Amino acid sequence: TYMLRRVGIAASVAAAGAATLQRRAAESHAAAPAPESLAAQRPPSVVRVAPLDDPPDVTLEYFALRGLGELPRLILELTGIPYDSVYHFGTGVYKPYAPFGQLPVLRDGPLLICESGAIARHLARKACIDGGDAADKARVDMFFELAKDLTSKKSGIHDPASADGKRLPAVAGTPP
Repeated sequence: TYMLRRVGIAASVAAAGAATLQRRAAESHAAAPAPESLAAQRPPSVVRVAPLDDPPDVTLEYFALRGLGELPRLILELTGIPYDSVYHFGTGVYKPYAPFGQLPVLRDGPLLICESGAIARHLARKACIDGGDAADKARVDMFFELAKDLTSKKSGIHDPASADGKRLPAVAGTPP
């Protein structure tokens, strides 16, 4: 069975074992107060969604908020892929190892992937939810790109003067 639990603090989750994570959790969370903002100078927190006796191969790293890391996290949850989720605060400890120095980052065994779309597509392929044939895969990609377009233009819904705001109802199939 899978169990969600807070495992601890880790500068490099891929290099740390479960026992090390548990020890760090006991040491650091006892001394560290709850963060008051994302800018808090606090080490990353790790949440394990995996069997307790088997460290997962997959680690998703993002800030301690919803955003670009949410779709990959939802795919992991939906498909039941065991993973560690690393939540970063204002320390920037990920910059030296993250491609392009930014989050989200996904580790899948030795593979390190950045960019939320690439991560989501990789996880969809891994879980076999990316379509059954070439036509299905193309439709999945089409709707993925449409969702990105709608998300990037959603502020136009609230701005009647925005050109995007005038086009969005037509795309969504609703009257203006």
